[in-house]
Amino acid sequence: MDKFFSIFGKFVLVMALLGGIAYGAYSLGRTTTPNAPGAASTAITPTIEPTMDPGLTPEKLPAEQKNTVITAGVGAESGLSFAKYQITVPSGWTPNHVTTNEGTWVDTLTLTKGTSTLKIFQAATGGAMCLYTGDTDFEGPSSRYDSYVDIKTADGITLRRGTTNTNNGVTKGYTMCQKGTESFGQPTGYGHMSLITSLTPDPALLAEVDAMIASLKKQ
Repeated sequence: MDKFFSIFGKFVLVMALLGGIAYGAYSLGRTTTPNAPGAASTAITPTIEPTMDPGLTPEKLPAEQKNTVITAGVGAESGLSFAKYQITVPSGWTPNHVTTNEGTWVDTLTLTKGTSTLKIFQAATGGAMCLYTGDTDFEGPSSRYDSYVDIKTADGITLRRGTTNTNNGVTKGYTMCQKGTESFGQPTGYGHMSLITSLTPDPALLAEVDAMIASLKKQ
């Protein structure tokens, strides 16, 4: 009889051990059960917040990404026949704007790129007729230009960029004249406008100048 209970106790112990192993396997299977065939799987992706360079602000963007709108000129209080104006300046051009009033108003905006300079000058000065190929001579103040390009400003005013002369074969000069009822003359309504470039300017540079002139708008 003692032998029987000894064998029976061992049997119960083995069955209990096997039952524990089976239950553990069952519980593990419940937590790692794969998706049923055909069921949609849900992918969980981490959320990554975008970061920004703390030193990069709109004011510090690379130059090639920026245009600058400059307001210059003098108002009606100056007594001059010019107006304040805006001009859009592309990157690469360095502006210098100076206004003085020492008895008379003088306003000068100079835009420089390399050896090229575009200047808009407002002061109490005289004017002159602008003459081009085919125009008859004018008895009075006048300047003659051998070639030109017409440009319309944001105000709808037609200006003409005419070639004036070369400086000892080193630089080339241009003058902007404004179209009147029958002829062209200077200064323009924005002021006396001139451009100095190298003797053989890059066409891309002249295109930038013409775009600046086209952006002119009185205030």
